[in-house]
Amino acid sequence: MNKPNLIIVENMLMPIRGTLNRIANLKCEVKSISNLEGQTGLFIMAVAFVESMHKEVLRYYLKYNPEKITNKKTIEISKVLLVRNEDFYILESLVDELIDKMSYWQSMKIFYEILKIHKPENLKTIESIQKYRNQIIHKNMQIEYKQGSVNHMFPDIDYILSSLSEYEKYLSDLNNKIYRKFSKFTRVNTLKNLWHYTFKTPFCKKFEDYWHIDLENDSIIGYKCPEYEKELSHSESFMLGIWRSQVSDCKVDFLNLSSLGKDVQSCLFMFLKLSNDIFMYK
Repeated sequence: MNKPNLIIVENMLMPIRGTLNRIANLKCEVKSISNLEGQTGLFIMAVAFVESMHKEVLRYYLKYNPEKITNKKTIEISKVLLVRNEDFYILESLVDELIDKMSYWQSMKIFYEILKIHKPENLKTIESIQKYRNQIIHKNMQIEYKQGSVNHMFPDIDYILSSLSEYEKYLSDLNNKIYRKFSKFTRVNTLKNLWHYTFKTPFCKKFEDYWHIDLENDSIIGYKCPEYEKELSHSESFMLGIWRSQVSDCKVDFLNLSSLGKDVQSCLFMFLKLSNDIFMYK
């Protein structure tokens, strides 16, 4: 059985929705500021928010899909990163290092390729806004030597508001495309996929036999104790206790961890990794 993809669609959408809310707030803020410097500052912030959003979506997706980090067969890992981390933290640090070193244009180039979604219709407009922001930052000063004057470039409020509206359109479109593409990756479905990967015994074949599930709120609200649970092995019972401890005060009877096989250790790390991103219950 292949390792399950442990992404949660709601987690993937968090950076997009958070940025969308911030852009809406900036539209209100920019109208309350009368000076060009303040308005321009908010415009620059808006572009930076969207740039960061792309990288955060990639960061989250790649840590659960490391095979898509690069098309190359090998990946270079620094010695410091290798020594400092263990197991999945190596992977997360590798993704962080890759994303942090990546330019905006590089991240935009691979964003749609990796996620395999269609580009929003107004992407060209978004790219032109970003280029204009770069001009403001890097080529802002205009000097007329004959006249002895120094001027600076400022976008007018109409351009800023139009740009923010384009960002809202872009982010909403992106949100919808990603949701449609990854909607099956709910919290419960992702936990179920990891469950079947972890517990391969026929006694754990039915996820619903062990958990009370609230599908409406996409959460687990308690656990069940099926009769055939006593047939589980020691390592399976240990892992079941780990899972149950996330939804209750269930006591975990710890084994000698050195007795856990490599596959079980891997499953334990995957569960811990997923637990860093979600609670099993709400």
